[in-house]
Amino acid sequence: MKNTVIILVSTICLIVVSGCNKGFKDLNVNPNSPTALDAAFLFTNAEFLTHAATMETEPTVVQQFINPFTGITAAFNFNQVNQTYTSANWTNEYSNSIKLLVQILSQLKGTTTRTNLYNEARIWKAYQFMMLVDTYGDVPYSDAGQAYLNTVYLPKYDNQQTIYTDLVNELTTASAALDPAKDIVTADAFYGGNVAQWKKLGYSLLLRIGMRYTKFDVTKAQTIVQAAFAGGVMTSNSDNCYLKYNTTQVNPVSSNIALLANTYYLAEPFVSQLKNSGDPRLKYISAKYPNPVAAPTATLATADTVSADQFGMPIGYSSATLPSAPGFRGANPASGYNYSQVNYSYFGALTAPQFFVTYAQTQLLLAEAAYRGWITGAGAATYYANGVKGAMDEWTTYNATAVIPVATENAFLANPVNAYSTANALNLINTQYWIASWGNGAEAWANFRRSGFPALAPNTYSGKTITGNFVRRYVYPILETSANLANYKAAVADMGGKDDMDTPVFWDK
Repeated sequence: MKNTVIILVSTICLIVVSGCNKGFKDLNVNPNSPTALDAAFLFTNAEFLTHAATMETEPTVVQQFINPFTGITAAFNFNQVNQTYTSANWTNEYSNSIKLLVQILSQLKGTTTRTNLYNEARIWKAYQFMMLVDTYGDVPYSDAGQAYLNTVYLPKYDNQQTIYTDLVNELTTASAALDPAKDIVTADAFYGGNVAQWKKLGYSLLLRIGMRYTKFDVTKAQTIVQAAFAGGVMTSNSDNCYLKYNTTQVNPVSSNIALLANTYYLAEPFVSQLKNSGDPRLKYISAKYPNPVAAPTATLATADTVSADQFGMPIGYSSATLPSAPGFRGANPASGYNYSQVNYSYFGALTAPQFFVTYAQTQLLLAEAAYRGWITGAGAATYYANGVKGAMDEWTTYNATAVIPVATENAFLANPVNAYSTANALNLINTQYWIASWGNGAEAWANFRRSGFPALAPNTYSGKTITGNFVRRYVYPILETSANLANYKAAVADMGGKDDMDTPVFWDK
């Protein structure tokens, strides 16, 4: 009897346990907490998390923007190392976009139904690494984003020239592989999945990367440029690659400069170029305000946008030495100084777009390629005019009221100061590229180093930590010297033994 009871109890327990286990796995899965994300949503996030150079960084190096104050913001305004700024590109790209793009490529590799998303991710990953190489030189590439996927916690740095070679291959093959008959990535923040425009973006980036080689390997530059041109680059402003913002998702560059508005000013070389050439974009870029600290909240009616009233702050002075600058404009009675700031109703608006690759930039690069005899097509003068007009028409993206009439554009191009001339072609083209890249500091800085134009005077502020005239690269984040020391040392040795702002990247030599 005792044994019978034990068997009966055991049987009941088994039935109960069996009944409880049925559906137990499903009951313990939270339907509102997904364990995997669609790659398209990762891609949207990777686009929005792309690092946009703040105005205190590259735009300051190329003398478009200036902050005269010392202290925690002392950096490129005084040719000094400041890890807050030199590490920004690295930290933002590796922690955000690159990690997501590597995940997407790992997730979609070999998936034939999503080849367009896969190749668009390759193109945008190439953009990220082009920017990182242009900024630092050797960087982690083949090991990047592999901590979760392959437990690579100490990534090696790849040789910068080797990375560029692979980027050329990535852009070439990914652009060619895009097919409008296949998957359409509607979550794409740039083009809404328009495959033809992604193809143009890929070849326009290939053109950009080819032009980087102009003073390092002319033959290679020509070959890459011709391949990009044959592939088909951007043909109008509708092809521009940029992020759109609204009052909820605001422009990070604009929001950053609005925080300390009375410390930020347009630089004298940039304002003088726009004024002296009669550039109609000046009123959308620059403004004077009665109270600099309140500029971000001022209305357009209270802003002075008259060209003759715009004055950029001189380079090479701190707030302490600024009164000794020739033609010092004086301190503003309310706050700050009597110099031009950004126009917060257009460029500085929180809803302003953030451009990465544009038709105007592309046309200006084609103008230089045509001048060099590498391509034919419309000819250097026409490409130059297209680039200038494209950059002017671009301002309607900031605000529909920012219309520059065709007659005004033509008059600007007819002005002897701006008119295309074979004898002065490189200066004209690349000075306009500098202006067309306003707000896209990383590209303005890269093209300045590549071309040597515009011919800016060095910042001679005493106490600088560079020996040359301009910052040529950023130093690595200090965390790398402790967390990834062996690979850091190998990278520095590969670049000549110095981790400083004087060591040029490979194409800048």
